[in-house]
Amino acid sequence: MSASRRSWPLHCRVALVAAIDAAAEQFPRSGEDEARRIHDVRKTLKRAAGLARLFEPLVGAPADAARAALDAARRSVGRARDLDVLPGVLARMNAPAKARDILLAAIGAQRDAERRAHKAFDAGAVAAELSALARAVEGWRVEAAGAAPLLEAVRRTYRAAQRRGQRALASRAPADLHALRARVVDLSYQLATFEPAWPEMIRTFDRELRRLRQTLGDHNDLTVLAAFVHGRPELSREETEALLALIARRRRPLERRAGERFARLFAERPSAFERRLAAYLERPQHKPRAVAARPIAAAAAKAPAKAKAAAPPPAPAKPRAHAPAATARPGTA
Repeated sequence: MSASRRSWPLHCRVALVAAIDAAAEQFPRSGEDEARRIHDVRKTLKRAAGLARLFEPLVGAPADAARAALDAARRSVGRARDLDVLPGVLARMNAPAKARDILLAAIGAQRDAERRAHKAFDAGAVAAELSALARAVEGWRVEAAGAAPLLEAVRRTYRAAQRRGQRALASRAPADLHALRARVVDLSYQLATFEPAWPEMIRTFDRELRRLRQTLGDHNDLTVLAAFVHGRPELSREETEALLALIARRRRPLERRAGERFARLFAERPSAFERRLAAYLERPQHKPRAVAARPIAAAAAKAPAKAKAAAPPPAPAKPRAHAPAATARPGTA
């Protein structure tokens, strides 16, 4: 096994620890710009969850548990984010002024209620849990694994996105399109971590993934707005039907655009995509960052005395055995 192949698991672990630590720092505290902080922490938690998926073939249950904890932290601020973006979505629709003003007032009232609820939310406790999770991830023993399990994880993500996309673009169901976006987000964050292998190639592919992600995100924002419009007692039946028809018209071109981008990005078989990425990792243009984010022993030395008396962390998971992935010469996406 080449030195570069051995270094990639450490490189990815450093990236995952950094993302979790960043999310812990970004969690909005009382008196801060909640809208901006919520947007930032949701993005960072999504990145961390996508990176945690990379380790599922390698460490198994600890990676599953880490991803579940990250998803739970993101859900704790999810509703506030939806309410923050709805006014902009509504403004871009050119909705009738009366209906628009009614909805803006209703959105504002719910946002105020969410902010009042957030005052009782213990953001510090969530941040502390995330910091503890980051320290646990530092203990994952991945040094001897090589790149094969990481490549397997990326192949799984690519295959899941491909299958979800085929289903979503056939059904045009909002739930299916949202499920596709979730895997596109994971794949984007995973590939970005391997950027040192071939920066120009991976940046180009990731840029197109982000465009697909944006299109699907715009579609989902309209879906969230449609759900908000449904059953609003402040709107007449005619106003509700007119708004829902307008939302449906705005979603159709987004669905066509998503289909075109998906067809270009997911034309390869998952196994071919994996072999291509394996070739990049085997002969990287830049070396991966293979230094641990923070030595565990040093972290323990800095901990308070009462923390030393606490129960020891769970034993690190043993790496699973994997055959080395086949390699192929770089091709086009």
